[in-house]
Amino acid sequence: MSTFLLTAKVNIPLSGGMKIEKGQTFEVNLPFGKIPFDSIDSKSRVTRILELEGFDIKGHESILSGGFFDFKRI
Repeated sequence: MSTFLLTAKVNIPLSGGMKIEKGQTFEVNLPFGKIPFDSIDSKSRVTRILELEGFDIKGHESILSGGFFDFKRI
């Protein structure tokens, strides 16, 4: 597994008044050879991590991109 640190580039408003703050970080483990947002499986893993952190992104799946998050392998 490869571990990536995702960092929000901007404030991301979500439903119910929730938001992901600019600079907030999340750690994601992906199979070797994968990077965040490059496949449905990778996006699904990122979604699960966000849900575990208390963020419901249903209806906001478009945020799962490099436009909203920087990522680096750690």
